[in-house]
Order: sequence, then C-alpha cells, then structure tokens
Amino acid sequence: MLTVFEPARLSMEELSFVLAHLEESPNVALHGSVPKGVNPTAIRTVLGRFAELEELARVRNVPWAGYDRIKDSIERFIAFQEKCVEGQSYGEPRHPSMMNWDSTGAMSRGGVGSDASDMVRTELLTDGTRVPFSVTLVDGKRRSSIWGKKTAPPAAEDKIVYQGDGTYKCTICDKVVASFDVDRGVRAKNTAKKQVRDHCMKAKREHARHRAILNVPIQG
Repeated sequence: MLTVFEPARLSMEELSFVLAHLEESPNVALHGSVPKGVNPTAIRTVLGRFAELEELARVRNVPWAGYDRIKDSIERFIAFQEKCVEGQSYGEPRHPSMMNWDSTGAMSRGGVGSDASDMVRTELLTDGTRVPFSVTLVDGKRRSSIWGKKTAPPAAEDKIVYQGDGTYKCTICDKVVASFDVDRGVRAKNTAKKQVRDHCMKAKREHARHRAILNVPIQG
C-alpha cells in the first residue's frame, strides 16, 4: 500500500500524465491510448491510491494529504528537474541535491543532509535550503495513551441543556432526549436524568462526543 508519494519514483512522462489526470480514477485516466514512457501499472498504483483516499475522506471523513499537496510536489519536482538540466549544460552537476558545498565552495557527493544517489528527494534552493518532495499521504502518528489521564473536556457546544419546562435537550443531536412532569418532584427529575445518561451511553451517532458530555454535570 502506498503511504508516501515520492515523485522521483515516476518518470517525467508519468508525472506529467498524473498531473494531467490527477483527480481521475485509473480507469478514466488510462482509457484510450497511453503516451510513450507511461507505465499503466505505475499510474494505477498512484491514481488508484489517491482515489481511494479521496473517497474515504468524502464518505468517512478520514483525512489525507489531498490533491493540492500532490500537485505542488509534482510541479516543484518537474520545475527542479528542468532547472537541473539547464544547469548541467553549463557544467553544473546533474543532480545538485545529491551534493554538498563547504565554506570554500568545494563540492562533494553524499554529505550530511544531501540526497542519496538512488533518488532525488529534495528541492535544493539557491540559499542551500532543502525542501522535500515527498508527501505523506495519511498521518500515521499514533495518539498518546489516554490511560491514567483525565478525559479531555468536550467542546463548549456539546452539552445537555435543561430547557426549564421539564425537558432536556442534547446539543449534539439537537433534540429533546428526556422529559419529566415538574409537579412530580425530585424523583421524576432524577428519572429523566437517568434517561439522559442512557441516551449518551447508547447513542449510535457521535458516540465519543456523547460519552464525553457525561463528565459534565447536568444543569437543572
């Protein structure tokens, strides 16, 4: 499964093709003839993964890097390669990002921070700054353990509101979730509050948010 997009893994022809068909599915992009220098398997791998992640974002709200970052990566890589080819015609190294320069201007290959000889991974700016081309498609960072820690307070708008007429409203669902006869006293009110807790525990939508507001005392 593709987790990091590295433009250097594709040919220049393939990068141009991906850029032209970036938000299309592989079947749509590869319909008809394929330009010379474009490997359909490579295109299916890349565009297929992008389409999969975009669908997850749209349907399940699973975040990913997005098409804009992919577009930026490809455009910068192509522009950098064109600049490198031009520089080579003037005697400069073909892959300057694989080089280092010391204070005297002497050049060496494979120094600290430079790209390895197998792939151009960074854009080398004129001031010596190196900007990666790679795009991590999905943030794979694992959250810190919550065990032993207090539950984070819910968002300010998430709460159970007593409306003053014997009814309790859930702001997450935007509806009344419990009610009682105000003339029947404390027992009736406590029964209604139990219904509120049951609602939060058994909610099928936004379950985590419902559980979080259980830690907030119900007013009224």
